[in-house]
Amino acid sequence: MCGPYHILRRRDHSESAIRQIRAVFDAITDPRVRLVSIIAAVQASKTTVSELSLAYIIANLPGPTLWLNETDEDAKDQSEARLQKLFDACAPVRALYPANRHQKRNTTIYFANGMTLWMAGAHNRTNLQRRSIRWLFGDETWQWPTGHMAEAEARVTAFGWLGKCIFSSQGGVEDDDTHRKFETTDMREWTFACPKCGHRQAFRWENVEWSKDCKDENEQYDFVRIHETVSLRCESCNEYLPDTDATRRELNATGRFVAQNSKAAKENVGFHWNALATMSWGKLAELYLRAKTAARRGDTSLLQQFYQKRLALPWREFVEDFKVEITKSGYLLGQTWADEGGLDSRGRVISGPFPADSRHIPLRFLTVDVQLDHFFSTVRGWSAEGSSRLMWCERLTAWEDIDRLQERFGIHCSLVFVDANFNSFEVYRQCSRRGWTALIGDKRSTFPHKSATGRKIERFYSARNRVAVGKNGCNLHRFSTLNVKDCLSRLRRNQDPAQGPTWEIADDVPEEYIAQLDAEQRIRKNDRWIWEQIRNAPNHYFDCETMQVCGALMLKLIGQESGVLGKNDGDASFDGEAES
Repeated sequence: MCGPYHILRRRDHSESAIRQIRAVFDAITDPRVRLVSIIAAVQASKTTVSELSLAYIIANLPGPTLWLNETDEDAKDQSEARLQKLFDACAPVRALYPANRHQKRNTTIYFANGMTLWMAGAHNRTNLQRRSIRWLFGDETWQWPTGHMAEAEARVTAFGWLGKCIFSSQGGVEDDDTHRKFETTDMREWTFACPKCGHRQAFRWENVEWSKDCKDENEQYDFVRIHETVSLRCESCNEYLPDTDATRRELNATGRFVAQNSKAAKENVGFHWNALATMSWGKLAELYLRAKTAARRGDTSLLQQFYQKRLALPWREFVEDFKVEITKSGYLLGQTWADEGGLDSRGRVISGPFPADSRHIPLRFLTVDVQLDHFFSTVRGWSAEGSSRLMWCERLTAWEDIDRLQERFGIHCSLVFVDANFNSFEVYRQCSRRGWTALIGDKRSTFPHKSATGRKIERFYSARNRVAVGKNGCNLHRFSTLNVKDCLSRLRRNQDPAQGPTWEIADDVPEEYIAQLDAEQRIRKNDRWIWEQIRNAPNHYFDCETMQVCGALMLKLIGQESGVLGKNDGDASFDGEAES
């Protein structure tokens, strides 16, 4: 017959694609293999190998065959646009066309050698239940309804060891049917040998690197610079391989599949390859960074497409994709800050620096996130103009530890904010004893207030509520989780005083703190925007910094009212009073 590799060359496929397809084709035609699972990037010839294998089967290994696309309409399009054109170009298959033209339809062909080929949609459950087949081809299985892969696979049972399933797909979503099936195979990964040290390794996205100075003066990505500096790092010798077609040809010349799962049954074979073997790494980096930027704004669709279509990986939310690159500010935790503001004896915000004998109250907030048997805390100093600097962050184990931290940094009791979402009564009781302020995040966008002039206004936090607990009662404010976290997100992106208030962190800040700041993303769910944890990542320091921003809004250090009302018109002051 017209050989599959001859057809590939006529279709101008790359040498790497031909090498990959040869390995997959050999597995499909190996009588010892009963399952072949293929997960590969888009436009990476995964469907082509199934089509060529089908042509070979028709001429050499005939048996009842079912080809499944997502829907019946997709199957019809696949037949008209690709499969029948391939059959027309392959003389041995063309010679087996039935003499009766009514036996050669778009979705069913009865070949002269007795083989029947059905082309149908996997969404239609009826297509999966009424036939016994020897060969099953499933295309883009990530789009199939849950459970339909298993139903289709059951159709080959009657043929015993002769029955075979070939599934191909781009990346789907984590723990879906496609990836669970792939994990039952030996999971062969496309690899190359480093030209310098010879170490064999997979084409991994985490080994693609580019210059760190890839942003312009406006903090926008300089994609020209990224394309110029991108390279693939050898994971063994750290040799940096340039982003050129010649490099990729050299690497693919050494390419072969290497099994990653030695415990799989020998009859289950899987193949995975991504776009790094054939596509410019600079272009991939640009696609990734544009998707990452969109994800931070709440649109994760481009990031999902990058993982599924380019890396051929199941979609899941990776915390590192949502990180905000923040330049550390050249100071150490615990150090004082000359620009820190203060509160005078009347509770008014005043600007620093202050003389040594000043009797002002430091403009510092201590925020505490309450857990079952411990706490997370941050201390942040604020300037009168709304800039801030992280002075301390720590995990604490007792309420008395919060007292000691408050005393160490000289923080007024009304500027200690404690999260009351968890173990609320105990939080209220402790706040009542110490004069602290309790905060609760709320789904509401704004809360009604009356300004000092009597006009009605909406703010991101509620007026003061008094909780009757203990001798003194407890001050409680609710705040808009969405809007306050949006404010934090905007503040975090600025370390340039010319662009507005800065948000600084210390050089020796713990990695745990940095990781937790990026533990949530802004997404749209049920027609409303929310901030949501990424894969249950710890977010306690993020919550602490959210409460810091809430305090800054209440004192009018930041936000729309910061430059409109006087600094003495805030809703919280050092004596614990609040406007109501």
